[in-house]
Amino acid sequence: MEKKIKKEYLPFHAVNEFMRDDYRLTILQEVLMDQGRNSTELRQRIGRMISKGVQIPGFRNSNLAPVSMKVKNSTSLFERSPEFAAAVMEAWSNLHADLKVKMADLLTSKNWVIPPVDQDHSHLPGFQLDWPKADTFEVLIEALKTVSPDLQESDDNVSLMAVWVGNRLPYNLYGDQENTD
Repeated sequence: MEKKIKKEYLPFHAVNEFMRDDYRLTILQEVLMDQGRNSTELRQRIGRMISKGVQIPGFRNSNLAPVSMKVKNSTSLFERSPEFAAAVMEAWSNLHADLKVKMADLLTSKNWVIPPVDQDHSHLPGFQLDWPKADTFEVLIEALKTVSPDLQESDDNVSLMAVWVGNRLPYNLYGDQENTD
């Protein structure tokens, strides 16, 4: 009988350990300013979490505050709530659909086992811990630039998309001969 290996996960807000403060604000601003390009369900989920978890002086319902105030006051929720961090990253990934597909293709070509690209990753249990040592962010950025030289995305965006599409954080690095999947 085959032994089933229990996978370990980090909660989605663990991404904050790998993210600069200014980039976190950029992600929140992009998502909250361009909510219309995401599904109604995802927009409502983000709105409910802001209403319940963010206090903005002068607003009983924080979701009704101007975007700039919501962005500034939502950073602490992003840092402490795995559900909010996941919903924001899913919404952000949908705003970068071309990058999302190209990253999925790249990771698949490198033999990563990834969830389906069209699946809402915010419903997954969290980030897997194991990351191939050879696939540093720099290696993935260069590989993506090689296959898609016309892609106009920042290195930060490429790195975050690798984390999101791959559903992994570079926590436990493993060598080429090992396979944790």
